[in-house]
Amino acid sequence: MKIKDLYKKYRLILWTIVGIAGVFLLWWILSLILKTTLFPGPNKVMPEFIRFLGQANTYKAIGGTILRLLISITAGLIFGLFLGIIAGLNASFRAFIRPFIIVFKTIPTAAVIYILIVLMSPKFAPIIIVFLMTFPILYESIVSGMTSIDQTIIDAASMDGSGTFQKVFKIYLPLSWNYIVLGVVSSVGLGMKVAIMSEILSGSDSADGIGKLIRNASLTVDMTAIMAYALIAIIIIGIVDLGIHYAKKKLKASVGKK
Repeated sequence: MKIKDLYKKYRLILWTIVGIAGVFLLWWILSLILKTTLFPGPNKVMPEFIRFLGQANTYKAIGGTILRLLISITAGLIFGLFLGIIAGLNASFRAFIRPFIIVFKTIPTAAVIYILIVLMSPKFAPIIIVFLMTFPILYESIVSGMTSIDQTIIDAASMDGSGTFQKVFKIYLPLSWNYIVLGVVSSVGLGMKVAIMSEILSGSDSADGIGKLIRNASLTVDMTAIMAYALIAIIIIGIVDLGIHYAKKKLKASVGKK
């Protein structure tokens, strides 16, 4: 295979790597310009990053964050399916619940975090916060999937004697599958960011998580540790974002075939 053909095939991966290298180069240059311990360069952060990757405590924290994320998204999916199915079948209910969804989508995340921290244990606050932030995405993905189905398919099922229950599980949900998957993947991306932020703001009483490690490092103003933990979080979120990218491509290709 010629070099030109290789470039065409892998050019996106190549330029992504170049972009990552550019980020590290800019980071290093800024650290040289600022010359302060409050903004350590990659030459100082990377050894700490590698050291943290060798500690069991780091993986325990990552596991804690991911576990709370999964609990929140599972709860959001259950409620999203329940309310989304009703809204997809009933336009009046869809109009009724829309203001609630708008409130959930527009309310400042930080305000919700502080309110829930005051009202409940910091250990449980991140779960509720992520649920409130991701539920609207899951709900709307289900409604969008159901309302995008060709009405002739629904009419044909009704003529064959299919009831509402049968249409939901044999037509609506199967044909909405791509939308639901995209909603779940998008929720994971947003949920991870919100989970880490809520763990940071929840304080030292919060359960083990990446955010708690960042907060503990901030108490001693250990910027090298903070940036090393932040780099771990960025890598995890980056992996999730890749999943979102490929899910969107799959959805676009699937919709294009219809």
